[in-house]
Amino acid sequence: MKQLRIALGAQLLFFAAWGAYLLSSRNTASPEFYLETVPVDPRDPISGTYVALDYAISRPQAGECAEILNSAVSFYVKLDNTGKTAQTAAGPVPVYEAVDCARDTRRQEGWARAGIQSVFGGYTAKYGIERFFLNENDPRKDARSGSVLAKVKIDGNQQLVLLDLVLRTPQ
Repeated sequence: MKQLRIALGAQLLFFAAWGAYLLSSRNTASPEFYLETVPVDPRDPISGTYVALDYAISRPQAGECAEILNSAVSFYVKLDNTGKTAQTAAGPVPVYEAVDCARDTRRQEGWARAGIQSVFGGYTAKYGIERFFLNENDPRKDARSGSVLAKVKIDGNQQLVLLDLVLRTPQ
């Protein structure tokens, strides 16, 4: 009986520590910013209600991106405000874009880690923010990629964290 309690306590401690880590990774001091999405089909009845997202930064072309994307296993993408804005209900917001790529950044600010996925004769960058799960009654569940902006930030491990989806309004 004592061994069972120890095993259950260890499991509880593990999941509590994991939850604390996940919550604290969102609370980094990095700024929040927006990414533009591009259209993709979001339907998958097995995975539940979510919005499938694709980003312009998934096919970066600036700087050394094209060369690195075809040769590396993982790399880093520099995201920066280039002056582009998008209209939302709260007003115009700056939209960040990929401005450069590198194999290593040594934790410099503004760089996000990307993995590589092979698609139809080429490669795209994946950031782990390609799906956003929603409540069944959420009006954004029918939103298509391209009609929403992704509100993101870079966590302490240089991973992008998807915080929210914001509907675009017509300009």
